[in-house]
Amino acid sequence: MNTQTSLGTAHATDAFHDIPPALIAAVTRSATKARLYGVDNYFRESSRLFGNDLDAVLGITLCVLKPEAAAGRRYRRALEALRDNGFRPVDVVRFRHNRLTVRETWRFQLNFASGERIDAMDLVLGSADSVLLVLKDERWAPGRVPAAVRLTALKGPSDPAQRRPEHLRSRLGAVNGLFNFTHTSDEPIDVMREIAIVCDGQRRELLRARVLDGYDALPEAADAFDDLEAQVAEHDLDLENSWRRLAQAPGHVGDLARARAAGQEIPVRAVARAVRDGSAGPAHHWDLLSVLTHTLRFNEPGIGRIFANVLLSAWQDTAAVGA
Repeated sequence: MNTQTSLGTAHATDAFHDIPPALIAAVTRSATKARLYGVDNYFRESSRLFGNDLDAVLGITLCVLKPEAAAGRRYRRALEALRDNGFRPVDVVRFRHNRLTVRETWRFQLNFASGERIDAMDLVLGSADSVLLVLKDERWAPGRVPAAVRLTALKGPSDPAQRRPEHLRSRLGAVNGLFNFTHTSDEPIDVMREIAIVCDGQRRELLRARVLDGYDALPEAADAFDDLEAQVAEHDLDLENSWRRLAQAPGHVGDLARARAAGQEIPVRAVARAVRDGSAGPAHHWDLLSVLTHTLRFNEPGIGRIFANVLLSAWQDTAAVGA
């Protein structure tokens, strides 16, 4: 049966996207991702950009250093850990997350996130610029596990009890589920999609050229770190220290902290409101974020993932996703 539209005729047998099946099979081991990302225009844009350079895509990955990395002074520790493991920056993109980029980056993961967590992500990620490092895996060669998959495995599990000292989250001293300092792309398909979320067409062309040339982005990374640390005051990101400092503050936020010290339960929404309205001033912005990220409910119970995490083992088994 045919469906008539004002723009032409769509046939029931038509494909839903124009991306070569072999390209999708080369960049993911998730059949669900293959279906969903195939009709996602961010991935489509990058597939046109990198379609003839798949080896380049397999050999790079992304590591976003989030605003708390500036406050917690984790930039250089992160870069050292990455370089120790063979990842070298070939491009740096500095950008500010907003409501749209938060929802688009994690479009397929936020279905089970609590409203409190999504609200907190907006507040944390909107606090300062993030620094996206485009990393070349100097240990990668054709036939090996893609750079994105290797870095995701190196990052380590979200459960602290399961982490080892060499994991990136261990080396950075991840504080809680949101104050973990980094976001990394899980698979090459995510690398491609997230590049298109952050970068417009002209910036994507520059990124591609730098990847292919093996550009040295270390000086640009250092400049971005220095500039952001000059803008964002250092903070210990410690929950109890934050509450103690807030208890000395005048006004509404001080009242909240003093009520908490007296045994009263403080609603998460009250803390989020104080962050949003700026009533504590810049001096206590990260104190409030520290409290917020430690006390919110992370996930909605009983809601499943749209697709399972793609683990290192899925790529070590060389079977590709069926076209």
